[in-house]
Amino acid sequence: GIGLPAAIALGAMVAPPDPVAVESVAGRVHMPRRLLTTLQSEGLFNDAAAIVIFQAAAAATVAGTELGGGVVLQFLLGAAIAVALGIAAGWLTKVVTRFVDSLVARSAITLVVPFAVYILAEQVHASGVVAVVVTALEIKRRARPADAAERITRTAFWDVVEMLATGLAFGLMGLEMRTVIEEEGPAVFGFIGTAVVVCVIVVAVRSGWMSLAMYFGRRREGPLPPTSWKDVLILSWCGMRGLATLALALSLPATLASGEEFQARHEIIVVACAVLLATLVLPGLTLPWLMKVLRATATGQEEREAALVLASRAQEAAVAALQDADVIKDLPEEKLDVVRVRMKRLRADLMGAVPAGPKRQKRDEDRELVIAVQTIALAAARQEVLDARNEPDTDPEVADRVLRQLDLRTMMMPD
Repeated sequence: GIGLPAAIALGAMVAPPDPVAVESVAGRVHMPRRLLTTLQSEGLFNDAAAIVIFQAAAAATVAGTELGGGVVLQFLLGAAIAVALGIAAGWLTKVVTRFVDSLVARSAITLVVPFAVYILAEQVHASGVVAVVVTALEIKRRARPADAAERITRTAFWDVVEMLATGLAFGLMGLEMRTVIEEEGPAVFGFIGTAVVVCVIVVAVRSGWMSLAMYFGRRREGPLPPTSWKDVLILSWCGMRGLATLALALSLPATLASGEEFQARHEIIVVACAVLLATLVLPGLTLPWLMKVLRATATGQEEREAALVLASRAQEAAVAALQDADVIKDLPEEKLDVVRVRMKRLRADLMGAVPAGPKRQKRDEDRELVIAVQTIALAAARQEVLDARNEPDTDPEVADRVLRQLDLRTMMMPD
C-alpha cells in the first residue's frame, strides 16, 4: 500500500550489512581472516549501492513518479561521471597534501575532501556517494611509503569520527522512535506484523544470496568465501545492519513535493528499527556460540605465517636498500654496522610488539647520516610491503598490520 518506489527505498534501507558491527564481534571470536575480509569488501560496495538506489527511489516517491528505464540510464551515466571525478579528486588531494607539512592540516584535508567531492558530484548530476568511495580508494592507492606519521594520525582520527557518527545516529534514531510512538500511540503495535515479515525476508534473501555465491564460487579457480555450507551459515549470520540503515531511515523525507505527508513513513522507520534489532542484537549475542559449535574459530597461525613472509620481504628490501644507497659511503664503518644490525632485526621487530623508543645518543656529526640511512632502509621495506599488498595472494589486513609496525618504527626514530 505504499507504492513501488517507497518499497524499493525501504528495501535499500534495510539491505546493506555493516562491517564495523561485524568487526566489533568477530575480533572477540577470532573469526577467520578470509571471512572477515569478505564481509569488509561487501560492506564497502553494498553501502554505496544501497544509498544510490535509496536516493533514486526516495526522489521518485517525493515527486510522485515511477521508476523506469530512464532512471537506470541516468544512474549509469552518473556513476561513470562520479568515477572520473573521484579519480581526479584523489589525485589532486595527494598532490596538494605533498605541499602541506602539518599532520593536523593533512588530516583536516581528508575530512573536507569527501564533503567537497560529494557536493561537486551532485552539482553535475552524478552520484556523490560513488564519487566519495572512488576518491577514498584512489587516495589509499596513491599512498607513499614516507607517509608513516600521516597514516597513523589519520587512522586514529577517523576511528574517533566513526565512533561519534555511529553514536549520534543511534541517538537520533532513538529520538525519532520516541516521536513515532507519541504520534501513533497504540497503533504502533500494528506495525509489528510487517516488521517481522521484512526481518524474515532480509535473513532469507541473504542466506539465499550466500548459497548462490558458494555455488558459482566453486566453479572458478581460487574460489573466494563462501566455499562451504559452514561459510554460508557464518556469513549469513553476520549480516548485521548498522550505520547505513540508520542514516537512510533518518533521511526519509517527511512530506512529498505536493505537500502531503510521506505515506507510511512511521511504519517504514519502525520496520528499519526492527531489522536493526533482529540482525544486530541476536546475531551479535549468539555469534560466539555459533563459531564454537561450528569449530570455525581461527587459531591465528595462518596470519602469523603470512605476516612472517611479509616481514622477511621487508627486511630483505631494507638490507638491499642499504647496499645500494650512496649516503652510506660517508658513514663511518662502526655507525654503518649499527644500522645493519638494526635492519637485520627488523623482521623480529615487525613480528613482535611495538618497538621500543630509541636510546638517547650523543648528538654528533654522524647522527643525521645514521637517520638518513635508516630512513632509506625503512622506506624500501615499506614499499616492498605496499607492493606485496597488491598481489592477489596477499591478505590486505596482514599487510596493513605490518605497515603499521613499520610506521610506528619510523615515527620512533630520533629527530
